[in-house]
Amino acid sequence: MRIFTLMEDTACASDFVCEHGLSFYIEANGQKLLFDMGQTDLFLKNAETLGIDLSAVDTAFVSHGHYDHGGGLAAFLEINDHAPVYLHEKAFDRHFSHKPEGIKDIGLDAALAENPRLRRVSGVLQVSDTLTLFSDITGEDCVPTGNRSLYERENGEYVPDRFIHEQSLIVREGDKAVLFTGCAHRGVVNICVRAKALLGRDPDVVIGGMHLFSPSTGKSEPDENIRAVAERLAQTDSRYYTCHCTGPHAYDVLRETLGARIAFLSAGSIIEV
Repeated sequence: MRIFTLMEDTACASDFVCEHGLSFYIEANGQKLLFDMGQTDLFLKNAETLGIDLSAVDTAFVSHGHYDHGGGLAAFLEINDHAPVYLHEKAFDRHFSHKPEGIKDIGLDAALAENPRLRRVSGVLQVSDTLTLFSDITGEDCVPTGNRSLYERENGEYVPDRFIHEQSLIVREGDKAVLFTGCAHRGVVNICVRAKALLGRDPDVVIGGMHLFSPSTGKSEPDENIRAVAERLAQTDSRYYTCHCTGPHAYDVLRETLGARIAFLSAGSIIEV
């Protein structure tokens, strides 16, 4: 399995562009997959630099209903005329962030909501023998405090986002299983626990953001909270690649416990599992 980071907040070389967003291109089992699409169409530029033809993607996924993961959806639908795009049935609900300048809409483009290519799902979906989507997280361990600045609307009022719209993806190839987490708003520990229940074992690799840094506040989680996450992850048999909303400070704290079991991905990074 080969995983290409098409978009992330940083770039691994000057040949690549970056923005606050996330996108992965995955080659597995002869299939070409896209997981998240960044904030704008810039992920297309990095794909071109990497020699990737996104018009040939077979299946695409949007991890949750935030602009930095699905902002490039329109661009993808324009250049690819056939791939279904799986997202949660609540992904197009309105989502908001409390920023210093006030509450801002950070949701997906509502004009795309009725596109026939979209596949609205919930719970656990076996997309194929090797692809499992799930959103049924019930654990509450190590949930990011940064979620407190994120909202949804209920009866005309802003209420804390429950992140029902967040889904994760397990990709299996041969004897390997890789978990993609998006931002892990429900808590990376809880997502990994659910993935283990679905797989019957820990994923070999976990890839994605851990929301240990809040762009809304510009602050990382308290170090004791980050260490609590690291201690739980250290008890698993997984290797971790993180990025995006984990943040550089939290990554350094995680490495104190996880050492070489965790690495950071930037736009343009390529890994093989």
